[in-house]
Amino acid sequence: MKLLCTVSLLLLFFYDGFSQSKPVAKPVKQPIQGGYKITGFLKNAANRKIYLTESAFYKSRQQSDTTIANAKGQFSFNGKLDEASFFSIRVEGKNSPQYFFLENSPITITGNADSLWAMKVTGSKEENIRQKVQQMMLDTAIGNQYKRAELKYTNARATNDVNAMQAAVKDRQEVLNQEVKRVKKIIGTYSTSAVGVNVLSVLINMGDVAGADSLLTIMEANEIGKTLQAKFFRQQIDVMSRLNVGKLAPEFAQTDTLGNVIKLSSFKGKYVLVDFWASWCGPCREENPNLVQTYKTFKDKNFTIFSVSLDNNRQNWLNAIRKDHLTWSHVSDLKGWKNDVAQQYGINSVPANLLLDPTGKIIARNLRGEDLSKKIQELVQ
Repeated sequence: MKLLCTVSLLLLFFYDGFSQSKPVAKPVKQPIQGGYKITGFLKNAANRKIYLTESAFYKSRQQSDTTIANAKGQFSFNGKLDEASFFSIRVEGKNSPQYFFLENSPITITGNADSLWAMKVTGSKEENIRQKVQQMMLDTAIGNQYKRAELKYTNARATNDVNAMQAAVKDRQEVLNQEVKRVKKIIGTYSTSAVGVNVLSVLINMGDVAGADSLLTIMEANEIGKTLQAKFFRQQIDVMSRLNVGKLAPEFAQTDTLGNVIKLSSFKGKYVLVDFWASWCGPCREENPNLVQTYKTFKDKNFTIFSVSLDNNRQNWLNAIRKDHLTWSHVSDLKGWKNDVAQQYGINSVPANLLLDPTGKIIARNLRGEDLSKKIQELVQ
């Protein structure tokens, strides 16, 4: 089921896998003219490594810089950015990182390493905007409306009350429509900021590609539209626009678990769910039992699933297929997020899927659980 998206959820990418090697002392860097200088103090961070990591949408995960806090928990970073960008701070041995916008200016970070979520960042206009936007997105009234619609749907499903389920789906969609309108208003308010550009991801993930396209077009008339981040979203939107419902899904071919090359066109004549997933993706693994049940129910009714994995570890990929009992066709080039098909189809989050009719035309996107099985039931009955 499609859940409400918030800026706080979509902008906060919780990465792990940072280096845990022994800290090595680094020479103090001199400030870079026209760049940024971060001056930080974090309680309970004494003598620990501090990681500064860029997390921009248009870049792959990378460790940007590392330093060591002194005995008082003080640290600093110097550098220069091409444009304001999304970064995280993480303390060695502590919990999740905290995210913020960094730009070329003097930045101060203060807080407690044990509660980074409460750290204070000053000196960045973009970070000030991000905090305002995050508060605007945390609308408890809309969240509560969505929860009520979800509960209504769950109760109706338990009693197999079709009318009540349809009413709940309608209620849920109305809430989502409200959220789309609110997000558009927020982007319009901050359309000349890097934060405003990033919030386009909310519309894209909620399926309003046309709305994101319209707003980005306005941004492109200003300097903000010339940034790398804006250009990334333009590429994403253009790709997704070519993959709207009613368009033919582009041909692709990749290698399956046995080393055979499988083409999408080999499934013509059937309804096909092209599913993008990965063994490391929690929501994907949670959705897999629904896919298994859907496949069992409709595999003899002209329906199949064709899964593309964004894994980069072959054994993890194979283990997940076996453990989750995924008995349909699977392919991957084991390039992770750089999977050729994922890039061709503009996939920037998983799970994601497209439902194709027997001619290869896209008839639905990102169906989950009961919504997926209900749609296929309508098609094959």
